[in-house]
Amino acid sequence: MKKKSLLAGLLASALLVTGLISANVASATNREITMWVGTSNASQLRFFNAAASRIENKHPGLTVTIVGGQDMEVTLAAINAGNGPDISMASGTGNVGWFCGTGAWKNLNKYIKGSNGINLKKTFSPAALNGIASEGNHCALPFSSEIFGFFYNKDLFREAGIKHAPETLSELKSASKKLTIIRNGEIITAGYLPWTGYMDNDMETMFLGMQFGAEWFTSKNKSAFASDPAWLEAFKWQRNFIADVYGGGNFARGSQRVQAFIAQAGAWWADDNDFNTGRLAMVAHADWLGTLFCNPDWNAFDCEDPQVNFGAAPIPVKDSIHDTQYGAGVVGSNPMGISRGTSNMQDAWTVLKEFTTDFKLARTWANTYGDPSHLNAARQADAGVFIPAWLKPFFRISNHPKSGYHKLLNTGEHEEITALAELFNAWQAGGIAVTDLKGELKNVAKDINDLLARNNQ
Repeated sequence: MKKKSLLAGLLASALLVTGLISANVASATNREITMWVGTSNASQLRFFNAAASRIENKHPGLTVTIVGGQDMEVTLAAINAGNGPDISMASGTGNVGWFCGTGAWKNLNKYIKGSNGINLKKTFSPAALNGIASEGNHCALPFSSEIFGFFYNKDLFREAGIKHAPETLSELKSASKKLTIIRNGEIITAGYLPWTGYMDNDMETMFLGMQFGAEWFTSKNKSAFASDPAWLEAFKWQRNFIADVYGGGNFARGSQRVQAFIAQAGAWWADDNDFNTGRLAMVAHADWLGTLFCNPDWNAFDCEDPQVNFGAAPIPVKDSIHDTQYGAGVVGSNPMGISRGTSNMQDAWTVLKEFTTDFKLARTWANTYGDPSHLNAARQADAGVFIPAWLKPFFRISNHPKSGYHKLLNTGEHEEITALAELFNAWQAGGIAVTDLKGELKNVAKDINDLLARNNQ
């Protein structure tokens, strides 16, 4: 069951399994390769161990040990201390820059191109390839996926006379106005709410960046928050949207109504969440959220009679970039890399490659969790993967050449996202004046540039 955002990842940190810290490279004997993963889920570990057994059978003499429940920060600390695993998994693509930039994960370029290499483009989805490299160095391979798109209530659309999911921001605002119901100054039904924190959503700045085609970093690896005018435009659009759709042209009034509406929201991880009950007509979120809309028990495939009659599509984008940007989305994975301290790089590479390209593992994972695999072999019509109709748009999103993640640099645990989100929270709460926004973006950019400089010393 997936109940975490991209920033946390599917295999979110569980309680550290004490006593396992010694299962590291230093204690490995002969050809033992140790892999640390974040999950403590028994079923997931069973799938991983089955894959490890297949690798061992294919490569006699090689032993693969899976250690679950390994917190990502503890893993990084262990690697830096010289007693980490041969291979580890990060909880979310946003951490690739951190693991690569610190050198905790080794540069895999020569192994990818070597005799035991891998054709990345033929093996993985286009979106996956945008999240496994930092500054030109491939230091990870993708496992699992998390694809963000746009859900909409078909019944509410039909009642409002809306024929299809909005593709542009002008269509999004028009649809929101038609779908929104305000009585006595109170929002009864909201069309779309670009508001960080609502519906368990900490991704609004990620969505805005994709919707406006904004760059996170320049070609010189500096923060683009101040230099790319798309960010200023995106922030202003959000405030104008709240003002026009919910405040009759007044942002303060719209903001007050929105916050009062959010305060009355249903329980997010239950069947009385606002989208299921019809309080909210449209929401941007991850593919796995459709399992809740299908079935309160989070059954990815039991969607013949969903509680809410929903559809899925890509996130609407700025009108002027529709032809090039529409269809793309924020896409992540749980990337895996090889620790710099491994004493057996050749076998570690073999295990990493075999594990991330294991067709049986990818198919089992997809059919258990409804997770659109990044492995191309598991995305084919004859792969034996059941793909319900509502999930198919997310496959198309991950095939778009502009889908994926922004440039990954060593900002620690994706501090560029945190810093921008903090600014956006102040902005949407009205704590930053329009006239001050440009300066505030410049301040955040400076903070990120200072962080990059410190981390690269």
